[in-house]
Amino acid sequence: MTEENNTPENGIETTPVQETPVHVEPKLTIGQLIKKSREDKGLSLKVISQQTKIHIGLLESLEADEFEKLPSKAYVRGFVKSTSKILGINQEMALELLDTAYAKSAPQMHHPVPNQEMKTEAARNTLSAITTTPLETVKSVTASSTVFLAKSAVVILIVGIVGFNVKNFLEKSSEESEVKLPEVLSTLHKKKAPAPKPVAKVEPVEPKKEEPIQVNLIQDKNPKPAEVTVNDINLSTISIAEKQFAEEKMEKEQYDELLPAKYRIQPTKGQETVFINASEGDSWLTYKVDDKEIKKFVLRQGRTLFLRGSLIRLFVGNTRSLKVFYNNKPVNLTAGAKGGVKNIVLPEEMKTKYMAPLFVFQDDGSVLTSDEYLKVNQKKTPTPPPAPAAEAPRTDGRKVNNI
Repeated sequence: MTEENNTPENGIETTPVQETPVHVEPKLTIGQLIKKSREDKGLSLKVISQQTKIHIGLLESLEADEFEKLPSKAYVRGFVKSTSKILGINQEMALELLDTAYAKSAPQMHHPVPNQEMKTEAARNTLSAITTTPLETVKSVTASSTVFLAKSAVVILIVGIVGFNVKNFLEKSSEESEVKLPEVLSTLHKKKAPAPKPVAKVEPVEPKKEEPIQVNLIQDKNPKPAEVTVNDINLSTISIAEKQFAEEKMEKEQYDELLPAKYRIQPTKGQETVFINASEGDSWLTYKVDDKEIKKFVLRQGRTLFLRGSLIRLFVGNTRSLKVFYNNKPVNLTAGAKGGVKNIVLPEEMKTKYMAPLFVFQDDGSVLTSDEYLKVNQKKTPTPPPAPAAEAPRTDGRKVNNI
């Protein structure tokens, strides 16, 4: 460095002016800049590694300015560009700091042959910089590739030797397994075949005449009369031939609209489900599920009712206003409904046990089932006295009463 000439052109010597020293904040290194920016953003090295695909060990060395642990400068430039992009650092300023760091540490830097992990990470992130890699770096990579190929050849050779030994071992084992044991040993565990059982002679049997199968319907032990009139109310047994409802065809869109998915319960044995949708008008309903209390109310248009039980008795009015689903299948109640009124017993094979109407509405507003109504009124009906017995003639001419 040359000394500064303070002599002016006219030859007169001047005294140099002393400058007052000013405190300047030391400039950050490239590693310090990256670390400070990352910590300011609250990011960890693991997050930066995941976003830039740079190994976390290389990032640690870069933040510590340990360039001797990093690959060549061309790769490190790629690291700085990727990291600066994530952290929002000016790339030109970052690369300038990197060049300054390399200029200061050039005499002390020693570039060892990068290991396989470092080569893989560097090649993945700086593929575009390979074309500008110096000749020395190319030689280093070539040497590393040669070492890798040599190691691969050794591994292949070891695998081949191991495979050859395993093959010989398996062949030897198969030969030993083919050696036949002496016949005496092979017969020790043989079991004697059981003697054949005598076959009994089957004598021809004359075929019996098959009698027609009789199907018995479910009936009460105390069968009810076909019709009963109590207090001017006519009760009649539901006939097995009476059709309670008919299957109804329905488009899928209408089916999905009228029967919500949450009410499509998988039918199980001994459990009946009924879903009623008053889609076209009001209807009045009275029902009893199993042994629960009787309920009656008006089902307004747009409202729905879901019933589930082992025995359902249902009295429906204005059947034309309803869409009914029995065990998830659409059914039509208007068939055979007199005046739009319908009595339904489910399961259907139980209908012959009950009398219609299923419910009797009394003057005080209470409701009884037809069975309960019969029991109550049978108790109130007085039993008539027995008729007097006829008189029998006597031989002596007098008459006596038979008891």
